[in-house]
Amino acid sequence: MSKILITGGTGFIARQIIATLVSEGHNIVATARESALLGRVFPNIKVIESNFLKDTAIATWIKRLEGIDIVINCVGVLQHCAPEEIWQIHYYTPKLLFDACLQTGVKKIIQISALGIDKHEAPYCTSKLAADEYLQQLKIDSTIIRPSLVFGTGSYGGSSLFRGLAGLPFIIPLPGNGQKKLQPIHIEDLAKIVAISLHASGKAMIPAVGSEQLSLRRILNLTREWLGFNKAINFKVPLSLIKAVAILGNFFRKTPINSTSVGMMQIDNVAKEEELKQLQQLISFQPRGFEEALFSQPSQVQDRWHARLYFLRPLARYGIAFLWIWTAVVSLFFYPKTESYALLSHMGITPFFQPVLLYMSALLDGLLGFSLLFCYRLRLTASLQISLMVIYSLLISFWLPIYWLEPFAPIAKNIPIIVLTLIIIALESDR
Repeated sequence: MSKILITGGTGFIARQIIATLVSEGHNIVATARESALLGRVFPNIKVIESNFLKDTAIATWIKRLEGIDIVINCVGVLQHCAPEEIWQIHYYTPKLLFDACLQTGVKKIIQISALGIDKHEAPYCTSKLAADEYLQQLKIDSTIIRPSLVFGTGSYGGSSLFRGLAGLPFIIPLPGNGQKKLQPIHIEDLAKIVAISLHASGKAMIPAVGSEQLSLRRILNLTREWLGFNKAINFKVPLSLIKAVAILGNFFRKTPINSTSVGMMQIDNVAKEEELKQLQQLISFQPRGFEEALFSQPSQVQDRWHARLYFLRPLARYGIAFLWIWTAVVSLFFYPKTESYALLSHMGITPFFQPVLLYMSALLDGLLGFSLLFCYRLRLTASLQISLMVIYSLLISFWLPIYWLEPFAPIAKNIPIIVLTLIIIALESDR
């Protein structure tokens, strides 16, 4: 059995590859930014903390590749990074990794790429394509695997977006006319292709696709049926509107839609006939079609939760962020300062400190609101918000208990807001 280094270990695809190869008896070393998480998920493999934005010295990779036979690069980011960061993650650091493989005698490199990257000019596509082309010209055995939409019992990225669209109440929004073709592959079949590729010699570039091509409309309607929701109206959404929403999504982390994902939806993401022949020359099985693989495992209540919460999750964060920002704006510019100072006076704050406390509190509220809006250190930001709400509530309860009896419930509202903030923290991780 081989000793294999797998990068991007906490990713949706990488985790299935790790599980498959461990079950076959291979010795796995995995790298990940969230190394502690990966170590808990796979306690019997070696895990190395790694960040492709920081691991930019070839000596770092040479050290990690000691004794490694095969490298499988699964690192990839679709959104929420500046173009230069995407290029670092997809091209410059992998280039260092590939060069280190040559220097250390690694026998083979497997690169998990993406189908359709040669049809779009987004940084995600061009950087992935550049890495593929660099690997192809190196004197080392390599297999570049380009999956179409990857789906499975869990979901991430595009498959999560499709579940969210399929799970909306009453309607299924269709980008354009919903007729663009995809060739989805089940994640277990993709991992099986990777396992077979370990033993292939020479160079190959193959698609990883299922046995049927389906329109986006068909995929979304089948997904809704699998989730167990009632039939919905298929609603065509103009691409111009989707592109406008996607531009806004580019500026925020953990948003459902961005320009790259929308751009990829506008192309037929299916394998060509000659590419399918290359795939069949490598593997000895037929990857399942979308419908067969999807309905082979019935959906559970957690799948329905995920689909329903997909768009509500960012909306909850935006709503709480708006509340904090608006509180700061009102305190600084609209609410009479004399009224604010009177409240502080009731709490025993002397006139000298009242303006200082008012402006500092408002600025802190605004800072926490914008931090939540842009998802900066989300867990820490949300925890600070909860702490402040508890402190505010306790102070007001002691000095101004009458506010508990106000008909608009200015203090009582903190309780559901704290609960919603705790839910945001619980839903924070994508992995």
